[in-house]
Amino acid sequence: MLRGIRSRLTYANVVASMALFVALGGVSYAAVKLPKNSVGVTQIKKNAVTGSKVKDSSLTGADVKNRSLTAADFNGSVQGAMGPAGTPGAKGDTGATGPSTGPAGGALSGSYPNPTLTAPEPFHEIGSAGEPAFQNSWVNEVPATEATGAFYKDPFGRVYLKGLLTGGSNSTIFTLPVGYRPAKALVDVIFRDGGGTGTLIVYDDGKVDVVTGTGSLGLDGVSFRAGQ
Repeated sequence: MLRGIRSRLTYANVVASMALFVALGGVSYAAVKLPKNSVGVTQIKKNAVTGSKVKDSSLTGADVKNRSLTAADFNGSVQGAMGPAGTPGAKGDTGATGPSTGPAGGALSGSYPNPTLTAPEPFHEIGSAGEPAFQNSWVNEVPATEATGAFYKDPFGRVYLKGLLTGGSNSTIFTLPVGYRPAKALVDVIFRDGGGTGTLIVYDDGKVDVVTGTGSLGLDGVSFRAGQ
């Protein structure tokens, strides 16, 4: 049989067969050619598109996942515009107050941060050297056993009187110095010997006067704010 087929092969037959094969191949190629815009995600193999296949500067920010970028990805490129400010955080706790420094004053003495209470001002004894003198025959009644006439001012500016006095008439007992006087005249009721009472007036010029009553005079309990 093969001998019979060989006897029929001619140059013309071979050329005609090759031409037919080429023609049929061309039809097949045309049949599988892809139309424009027909390739999608499904047709592209994973990791098939590489950087060399992407046109330079063709990708935009919308094509890139921001969180995937690092500083090295920018490779010295110009920094982009600053984003909007975030919401302010909660206010932190107040820190501890630092130590105060400097000299203390008023009712305190020494220096901060460890001042101490100011020592009480000593009494100014009436009739003593450098202190106001008794006037109009007023004297301490019994200096050895009874409170003597005196005054002092506390750190808050309040003036206190004390003492048991005698011998004078209804007149000025002594005069308070500047800084120990009231802003306006004030009247106080005081006790005298025998259970009686008298009227004491302290004037804004410092005069301490008795205007009623006779006998011994007690100044304990009389107080007022200096300059008030």
